[in-house]
Amino acid sequence: MRSLRIGLLLGLRQIQRASIWTTVLIIFVMMLTFLNLIAVSGILVGLIAGSERAVQEKTIGDIIITPLDAEDKILQTETVRRTLTTIPEISAFSVRYKQGIKIEANYKTRRDLNAEANIVGSQAVGFNPFEEDTVTTLSENIIEGEYFEPNESGYIILGALNLERYTAGFADITGGLKEVYPGDTVRVTIGQASREFIVKGIINAKAGGVANSVYLPEQELRRLIGSPDRNANEIIIRLTDSTPVEALAVKDILVSLGLSEFAKIRTFEEALPKFITDIKNTFNILGTFIGSIGIVVASITIFIIIFINALSRRRHIGILKGIGIERSVIEIAYVSQAAFYALTGSFLGALLTYSFLVPYFDNNPIQFPFSDGILSADPESTFYKFVTLFIITLFAGFVPAWMIAKQNTLNAILGRK
Repeated sequence: MRSLRIGLLLGLRQIQRASIWTTVLIIFVMMLTFLNLIAVSGILVGLIAGSERAVQEKTIGDIIITPLDAEDKILQTETVRRTLTTIPEISAFSVRYKQGIKIEANYKTRRDLNAEANIVGSQAVGFNPFEEDTVTTLSENIIEGEYFEPNESGYIILGALNLERYTAGFADITGGLKEVYPGDTVRVTIGQASREFIVKGIINAKAGGVANSVYLPEQELRRLIGSPDRNANEIIIRLTDSTPVEALAVKDILVSLGLSEFAKIRTFEEALPKFITDIKNTFNILGTFIGSIGIVVASITIFIIIFINALSRRRHIGILKGIGIERSVIEIAYVSQAAFYALTGSFLGALLTYSFLVPYFDNNPIQFPFSDGILSADPESTFYKFVTLFIITLFAGFVPAWMIAKQNTLNAILGRK
């Protein structure tokens, strides 16, 4: 403890006597190293995290109820619906009906019946427009036209990827309705049943399937299908507290109420496609690898700075050893300098990350074709990366101090090699 106290005191005195610009520059390098370690992996993981967030908000919800493996619909949907209204942790839910359809446009003006029809296949999603908007805020994704008004009929909303003008540049998407805009009439066909609808709006979102589907009020789709069956294809649930822990708790409540006999109940984490999780983990590893290069650069920088500092004070170190100061005290003094640079730089980097960068990218996501990228900075992961950076920095400070301090005391005082 005596050696530690003296070493820390010597380290503090050396920091105080060092050039302020040198100190600021070293701290700045450490801050950038920390940001590189956090931000690079954070942006890469944020690509997938942004996609996950969009899927949770627009497609899956906090909890999703789907048919059992042996069924194609949720059994006793009305019973399930009534039960959901009694659970206070559920803030809203939307019952969805799905059906494959064909949409044809410009059929009234097509003169040549042998010419290729302006037609596309898609999936129709029927729901209560108010309930759906409460859960997914789908109306915010209308890019042309308007969202459904209450109690109106005869209207349809098209996903943007059903239109040719929005699929340009997507090599994997062929076909699409040509020259269709809000206010135009299209013909929807399910099996042998057909009906005309007015295009109410165009919707686009970077979430699984939203821009590929078309949307109808529930009663319109069920009337077109011609089935009195009210059993739905899925129910998505929004909780008052959208955390994984709360989602698991509410799922357990639903299972205890016997709803698992009628349908499959999964949280967002459980329903998320595995390939998204795999990509996220891969990007995290890649970002950490790239950030590790920054750690190596920072450790070399610290090594050179401490080495030059110790070498220039070689005679001073020899005098300290000559008056009885132990070599370990000198080593502690230089290691404490490295610790100061690492702690200060990392603190400023963390402050900048969580007070500015994370909120900024949340409000201004990076526009990628498949997601709105955010900066993903998990505190636990950040802490582990800081510990790694801190330990490597301490080692980079110890090695040059050890190299200089181990030299012969008399040679150090006289400046001999």
